[in-house]
Amino acid sequence: MDSDYKEEIRGILLISLFIIVVPLIFFPKNFGLKLDWSLYLLFAFELGWYMSIFFVMFSKASAPKVFIFAMLTLGYRIGLGIGFSILLLVMFSLPLSSLRLGIYQYMPAFLLQALMSPFALKSAFETSMRRTRRAKRTPMQFERGVREPLPSSFTPEISNEELDGKRSISSQKEIKVVGKGSLENVLHYLREYAGVKVAVLVDQEGLVVAEDSSSGFDPEKVSSFARHLKETNDQILQKMGEKASERIGIYTRDLWICLNQIGEFTLVVVSDRQTDELLSVRISQSTGMIKKFLAERYQQNILKVVEA
Repeated sequence: MDSDYKEEIRGILLISLFIIVVPLIFFPKNFGLKLDWSLYLLFAFELGWYMSIFFVMFSKASAPKVFIFAMLTLGYRIGLGIGFSILLLVMFSLPLSSLRLGIYQYMPAFLLQALMSPFALKSAFETSMRRTRRAKRTPMQFERGVREPLPSSFTPEISNEELDGKRSISSQKEIKVVGKGSLENVLHYLREYAGVKVAVLVDQEGLVVAEDSSSGFDPEKVSSFARHLKETNDQILQKMGEKASERIGIYTRDLWICLNQIGEFTLVVVSDRQTDELLSVRISQSTGMIKKFLAERYQQNILKVVEA
């Protein structure tokens, strides 16, 4: 089990404990849920509530997937009810029949569980959907390790302004990248520069398209950080009446983090803060390489400029 799932499980357990304990504040006041209709009808209405919430949360998800999420949430909610009932049995020495109180008869517990359950599981379902989408990306040939030939007309783009006052980058390096020919090798061309820790190409959903990183950095976490940073930055720019950002640079005490927009993709580079300015030239060069590679290999329809 990887670290992402461990964090999701820990978060769900903490939220579950909160949902189970809070109704004890009101117990044993008479807040019973008086129902004259079938318990199965109650569960059906509850299932409909979960589906309506998930259709809003996951607008791009299919109906069967939303139904599965709703069923899992219903099971989770019943589990919360059983957990609350067990607390009642222990704390108030109630009979075993009091299990019904936690599952559907005690209104504060039932309402809190039904309202909070979809939001408690939202993050876990989002993680599941991202991993599923990534697994289905084979038609685009974006899995790691797949070697795609670079176009024969492939040449790096470097403006005169960027080269002014800087040493030129060795043409042998450029030939090496073109000869090997894949997105991974373009990123390796970036990463082998002294001080560079991570080079990741990320799509608009925060999924890793290609990466080259040192052992101390997790590309998945870097891509997630980049997506949230880009979204937050673009929201602020939108309020200012500006278009989406094309490049973001952040300096911390130890690192320089650079985000470069390439159509619907983002090139993320993390390096030492002390890395010299020639890295900017290599980033610009690699951006041109990736743009031409994607444009010629996958056509312009996947390289539409993202505007606010």
